[in-house]
Amino acid sequence: MDRVTAAVRAFYEAYPYPAGNRPDCDAYHGRLLLSYIERPAGRPGQLQLLEAGCGRGINLTEAAALQPDDQFTGIDINRVAIDEASANIRNKALANLSFHLADLLDPVSLPGVSRGYDVILSYGVIHHLSDPLKGLQQLTQQLAPHGVLSLMVDGRYGRQPLDRFLQALQMVSPSVDRDGKRAATARALARIAERGVFHGNCWQGTSSVDEVEFADRCLHVHEQSYDIEALLQLLDKAGLKFIRWHEPDDWSLKTICDDEELIEQLQTAEPSMTYQLIERLTYRPKLTLVAARKEDQPRHRPTREAFLSERFYLSPQLKRVTDGAGETEWLLRGRKLSIDAQGLPHRLLTAASQSDSGFCASQLFQQLTGESINQQQALNLFMQLYDLECLYAPHETDRSA
Repeated sequence: MDRVTAAVRAFYEAYPYPAGNRPDCDAYHGRLLLSYIERPAGRPGQLQLLEAGCGRGINLTEAAALQPDDQFTGIDINRVAIDEASANIRNKALANLSFHLADLLDPVSLPGVSRGYDVILSYGVIHHLSDPLKGLQQLTQQLAPHGVLSLMVDGRYGRQPLDRFLQALQMVSPSVDRDGKRAATARALARIAERGVFHGNCWQGTSSVDEVEFADRCLHVHEQSYDIEALLQLLDKAGLKFIRWHEPDDWSLKTICDDEELIEQLQTAEPSMTYQLIERLTYRPKLTLVAARKEDQPRHRPTREAFLSERFYLSPQLKRVTDGAGETEWLLRGRKLSIDAQGLPHRLLTAASQSDSGFCASQLFQQLTGESINQQQALNLFMQLYDLECLYAPHETDRSA
């Protein structure tokens, strides 16, 4: 284990990440992630999923409980976190999950599987490695044919307010001073930053986050960030290519711009140029994407005829909630959708939510018999809900048994 890796391990053993016990599994659904690429028929039904850098394992444990037909493996260099995660799954008797102590830069330590992992998850890990390219290459080697890698790294432009804060901290308390006094100094400076570089952006509130989160943001021993150009180059060198963002709306000009003339002007630009424009105009502190091997291709949108016959599922990232006034709301990846609780889209989603085994559009429409609806209008709405990512179509062999 090299010096940087040893320091990172010591840091996370002092501050096991993440704090608390509230899992966030939106980015952990294997069949949804695989639905973003083309996959040939004949793949094994059970999926193998690996989280590289699982920490205390709370997200992976929840994901394994929600996807009992698939096999999950978590690895981390943090001995404290792996011991805790392993104890938790013994208590919960989860047979489809295991945790292992491993170093991404040491291939011998990695728990491989014979056909490779269909889905690899790595959130907030690569940028802490002493050799990010080597670590990403190791993950590529562990990836099964026609598998996907779900990756998050720190975004250089989105971190600029935090980087300025860290420069100020270094001036007052050099990083060689790793003691409680430096943490207290950092908190004091963060309170000043709340009225300065943190004000009004995604870093607002840093001074009051819990001890573990504060240390991860402000006291880390080794990290680097990426702009989009550097990240795409890193993927390419590791034998991977970009497939899509986890949250496409974050990278759409229409989300941040209402100038139709400017949008039209930029429509012919390469997508990567548009992404680089957005990262300079907004705060995107995390770059979270899906990648695959270079020979794999993004999934084609179903034809209009296929929408009537193919089997779809409600997105696991879509949640139906009731607000304080008793009104029904639909949230996708935590964001409220503009769906009228009395309208046909709401009725379609409600009918879809009552099916655990999937549905095609024609079946869903039959559940709405007796209502005065136009079939073509309903199909158009079904397709719009798919385009909004409220619905998804897993590959035939990737469906749950």
